[in-house]
Amino acid sequence: MKLEIEDISIELKRKRVRNVRLYISQKDLQVHLTVPFYASEKYAIEFASKNIKWLKKNLETMKAKPPVTDISKAEIEELKRIISNLVPEWEFKLGVQVKSWKLRKMSSQWGNCKTTTGEITFSTNLIKKPMCCIEYVVAHELAHLRVANHSKKFYALIEKYIPYWRQIRKGLNI
Repeated sequence: MKLEIEDISIELKRKRVRNVRLYISQKDLQVHLTVPFYASEKYAIEFASKNIKWLKKNLETMKAKPPVTDISKAEIEELKRIISNLVPEWEFKLGVQVKSWKLRKMSSQWGNCKTTTGEITFSTNLIKKPMCCIEYVVAHELAHLRVANHSKKFYALIEKYIPYWRQIRKGLNI
C-alpha cells in the first residue's frame, strides 16, 4: 500500500512485528513504513506525519551522498584481516570469549551480537570507515558479551576503554 504525505511516497507494509519501523532504502531512496498487523491506517499516517521533518532531512542527505558501491573481494579480505587482529585484543581487554564471528552485507547495522551463543556479525560496509570506527564496532559488539543491553553500565564499560566513543559513533553515522 502506498501513502502520500507532503509529496513523499511511503510504501506501507504490514508485518508480524512489535514496533513500527520507518526507513529509507539506500538503493532507490524509497521510504518504507513497517507496522504491526493490528495497527490502523490512521496510526500509520500519523506516525509518518510526525516524522516528516526527519524524512525530508534524511532524504536530502541521502540524495547528496554518492551511491553505495559494491565492496571488492580484496576489501573484504582486508576487513577480515583487520577484525581477526582486533577480536583477540578486545577479548583479552574485556575478559570475554567470542564463539565465532563473520562478515555480512548489512544495511542498517554495523554489527550484531548474539549474547546467548557468543556469535558476532560485522557489516562488510565497515571497510569504508576509518580504523577507529572499525575498532569501536568490534569493542561495542564484544562488550555485549559482558552487558547484553545498551544500559548505562554498558556505556560505562565502553567509555572505560574508548573515552571518545561518542565522536567515533557520530563518524559511523555520517
